[in-house]
Amino acid sequence: MENNLFQFPITGWEIKSEPVDGLLCVRFPFLSHGQQNLAEADPGRPYVMQAEQARELRDALSRALERIENHALESAPVSPSSLSIY
Repeated sequence: MENNLFQFPITGWEIKSEPVDGLLCVRFPFLSHGQQNLAEADPGRPYVMQAEQARELRDALSRALERIENHALESAPVSPSSLSIY
């Protein structure tokens, strides 16, 4: 991760839905400094999005995870035990 990015590790998430209005509310509690313990986590702000925005977010997260997984596979060392000789 780049050093110039702000880093606020999330400690979980809370998701609520309002089916009548087609809205979701997401909140990400996070740690704001290195000495903070989990019990002191900032509760985070509630972010409201429409169902279609939530789908787009889901898809963007899936693509990002695929890039991470593909990078891990590409950079994994090949060990002799993983090779098959026929």
